Amino acid sequence: MQKLIPRGTLQSLDPSTIEFVSPFFATSIVESHLSYTSSLPGLAELIRECGIRLSSCVAWNERSGVLEKIKKGEWLLISERAGALNDMKARRCIPVGFSSGQRDSEEVVGPGKWAFFSIDYDGVKNTAIIAANRLSSMGDQGRVFGSDGKDLANTTRTLIQHWVPLNDFEEHRIADSAIRRYGELRHTPQRFLEGEDKWQVGGKSWHWQPVTPDEAYETKGGTK
Repeated sequence: MQKLIPRGTLQSLDPSTIEFVSPFFATSIVESHLSYTSSLPGLAELIRECGIRLSSCVAWNERSGVLEKIKKGEWLLISERAGALNDMKARRCIPVGFSSGQRDSEEVVGPGKWAFFSIDYDGVKNTAIIAANRLSSMGDQGRVFGSDGKDLANTTRTLIQHWVPLNDFEEHRIADSAIRRYGELRHTPQRFLEGEDKWQVGGKSWHWQPVTPDEAYETKGGTK
């Protein structure tokens, strides 16, 4: 779930459970939410801070103040990733079959899974792509830029996952699991494209491809 938070409250959050949306992308996302009554958590508080009266939408001449706080990083758009472990925590876990007296300084390997770690957006490259998309969308009268998936078409990012131990409910996977170093990173380049989506009425939607789950198991013969 995405939500807006003041930068000053960041220190109270566990960094291993959240994903930051870059200010560039966050600005477009927040702008699309200003056109109607939005359920985006934190947006109402941001609007009030800007001295704007809450209503079904924010007037065009009032939006710049709201979006400026996003661009400057005074307010951050984050996605909660409950259950993700940070790299340091993963490195200190002792898997089944290892002595608890093993030194922390040693690299620990064992069965596990790939879990969400972070996302790296290609800022410079995506800026040029979105600028071109904005020009092509100018003919869409009455539509706010960023409200349609095609506005972010062909932008790229890298999904980063790390190898973490299995939890108590996944012990049945230990025998078949691949063995890797805890904390090892896996990078998956993705592109925002329109593709098949059986859950949508039209059978298609805009999403990051290749589609990659936040958590993935890898057997001795490959990922599944």
